[in-house]
Amino acid sequence: MPAVAFSNNDIAVVAWTFDEHLDGCLGFAVHQIDIDAGNKETILPALARFAGQDRSLKLDTSQAPIQKFWWKDLFAKRGGTYQYRIVPMGGTPGGTLTPLKGVDALLSNKITLTEKRPPFSAYFNRGIVATQALSHALNNKPSVPALTPHIQDPKDPIRIRLMGQLSDGVTELLDRADKDGGTIHGALYELNDPKGLEVRLQAADHGDPKSRNIILGNERIAKTKTTPEIEDADSENRANLKKAGVNVIDRILQAGDIPHNKFLVLTQNGSPAAVLSGSTNWTSTGLCTQTNNALIINSPAVASRYIAVWNAIKADVDAAGGDESKLQSPAQRTFNRTGNDDAIKSPIKLPGGVTIEAMFSPNTVNTLRSPPKEVPNDMKRVFDLIDGAKQAVLFLAFDPGNNSILDAAGRALAKNPDLFVRGALTNAQRATNFSAALHQGGAADQDDGGAQPPATVTVVGEPGKPKKQGAKLPSAKPDFRAVPAGAIDDKDAFGAWEAELARFGFAIIHNKIVVIDPFSDNCTVVTGSHNLGFRASHNNDENMLIIRGHRGLAEAYACHVLDLYDHYAFRFLLKQHPEVFGRPLQPDDTWQERYIIGKDEKSPELRFWLSAATKGDTSGSGALPPKQKLASSAPASSGDGSGGINTKPAKKTAAKKKAKKKTAKKGAKKKSAKKPAKKATKKKAAKKKASRKAKKKVVKKHSKKR
Repeated sequence: MPAVAFSNNDIAVVAWTFDEHLDGCLGFAVHQIDIDAGNKETILPALARFAGQDRSLKLDTSQAPIQKFWWKDLFAKRGGTYQYRIVPMGGTPGGTLTPLKGVDALLSNKITLTEKRPPFSAYFNRGIVATQALSHALNNKPSVPALTPHIQDPKDPIRIRLMGQLSDGVTELLDRADKDGGTIHGALYELNDPKGLEVRLQAADHGDPKSRNIILGNERIAKTKTTPEIEDADSENRANLKKAGVNVIDRILQAGDIPHNKFLVLTQNGSPAAVLSGSTNWTSTGLCTQTNNALIINSPAVASRYIAVWNAIKADVDAAGGDESKLQSPAQRTFNRTGNDDAIKSPIKLPGGVTIEAMFSPNTVNTLRSPPKEVPNDMKRVFDLIDGAKQAVLFLAFDPGNNSILDAAGRALAKNPDLFVRGALTNAQRATNFSAALHQGGAADQDDGGAQPPATVTVVGEPGKPKKQGAKLPSAKPDFRAVPAGAIDDKDAFGAWEAELARFGFAIIHNKIVVIDPFSDNCTVVTGSHNLGFRASHNNDENMLIIRGHRGLAEAYACHVLDLYDHYAFRFLLKQHPEVFGRPLQPDDTWQERYIIGKDEKSPELRFWLSAATKGDTSGSGALPPKQKLASSAPASSGDGSGGINTKPAKKTAAKKKAKKKTAKKGAKKKSAKKPAKKATKKKAAKKKASRKAKKKVVKKHSKKR
């Protein structure tokens, strides 16, 4: 069966499956093979332990194996090329472990950690403050005051580690304009990094400030009991930008509306050439203490679309004449709505069958009402794509609001319980939207500002099958597939772990990402500034990109989503179920029952990994290639982020072969025996049916421990 590796510019993920339960398997050792270092092989380290293992010792995954079917390699270096060997381990828990006899190790494809996914460059940061590494870096006393001076200094090692390569991505078009000549047209929301990003935007270090044309929105801070409302929190930074000589167009929207864009367009030799989009605000927090992404699209057609929108926003400012109430005019809304319709009907075509639909907001006739009177055409398009998912829906969000991707993902899972749905978001309240949609059809009649009625289910750890309509169930908690972000604290930290800083500022996860069927030729990536709900389409200046058919890009984004989901899901589940998730490794092979029992009953997670070998097609009998052909049928990866895998089938254990012979003998005896009476046959059938139901209950029971 297959092992597949995929990566982005920051980390690598390797996943694997087996066709049946592995008797005696205590977990897996993951070997990193460094191709650039002459195939140097290193067994990745382990944090979990068997009961009795000394937590102070540095162990690897051959001594404390991984009891799951995927793993992140946080030790792979940017630009490096790697391959992974997955070795099933057996033996004595906490004692001597050896490779499981009769089962071949799996060898993954080769991958390279790179941002280059032509014609795209995708950048992701490590802006997670809830980590043991950051706690140790802050002398195990993490706090906002302790971290602040580090993230404000561009040369500080902590800042550099947290932001990773994201700063390079955000400033790439500025660098190209300064080096090769060109102009920049941008629309930005927040601006607050005086020693870092602002220096580059002002061209204070090099370049021509007159080459920058920036529509700068206002960050409005609401009134509190002790402070007045602030209309433009970045007014000082705005003034500094103007003082430097940058052409700044002020876009000051009224309360309730957000000028939320964060895009740049590079024009060279008089022609639009490339676009920067993504979720990253031009602040130190955007770079370092929130998870974010930046995407460069080298496409004149996409750049031309963004320039047209930039001109429409500027025209909207000019027409308003300083009257905030006249901004986001009917003319701008009609322009965006018509452009979105055209993008859906006639997407921009790139080589290799890749298409891009560039969407912009506000695109409704009016701002959001309660209940909503309009369905925005950009969100309807995203909902339709989620509804059509065959393999997986992965997402990250800050606060999508009601009538969002959370509702759409829940509805999709209710329709198709085998769908692999995973996601994480900052706002815990919104996570219940997923539960409501999964079991009751969503919250489509609520607006984003109204009080949400109590949801009626608890779905933490449940499989995807929806409850019966009208059934009385406990109050809702976030579903384990859509978890809110959290941290380890001094109450639930265990072993040698230290308490963590949960958040720095308002946002934790700030990405706005949906990935659909990432291992399919029909894969989809949704990204941009759009918060992925109705309110953003009705009330905000936003941009959204729907990119289809680029598997390398989809895998890069899937890698980022699963990295964050895994990080926060563990912390969420540790807090909710310390009796399960704070325990040592299981001392026997029953841990596999969370995923597989016997030969046939696999979890959606294993089917998801298997889909990597079959281009996302796991539907129906005969859809999967024969086991003996699986290795040769999978294309080898070029290591450039374009996808593809090498696989190696596993041999059956000697115990399984012996068991098979016994089964064959029993079958022969049964054939020679007289046929039982009809009544006995019915009893036997009923017994088998009951046995199958019992098995399914075991699967559900263990699913709750995932």
